[in-house]
Amino acid sequence: MIIGVPTESFPGERRVALVPAVVPNLVKAGCEVIVTYNLKHFKEEHLKPLDITARHPDEFLIDVYHLNPEIVVHALHQQGMALKEKLTLPRVLKNLRTAQCNKFVDLITEKLAL
Repeated sequence: MIIGVPTESFPGERRVALVPAVVPNLVKAGCEVIVTYNLKHFKEEHLKPLDITARHPDEFLIDVYHLNPEIVVHALHQQGMALKEKLTLPRVLKNLRTAQCNKFVDLITEKLAL
């Protein structure tokens, strides 16, 4: 199981959507990876004994790509086409770059020669 942790989007908001104290409960539920921009609150030294990791979304997407590149590229195309206002793959990648997934976007751009 993988848990994605959204960030607050309101100006001045400082709360975290998931706090480290609940990690043991996530492990009991089968979670293996926490995907979050907030890595500073999920330190490796605290997670490693629980056999769980925290990954930045950029790193996570790269990991998933290396597991099955074809499915990831297909999913990117589908993601753009599933929206009311259809997005091309370059536009989906631009949005991912805005979401701080620069290394992933660079990888896809290189592999697809975009």
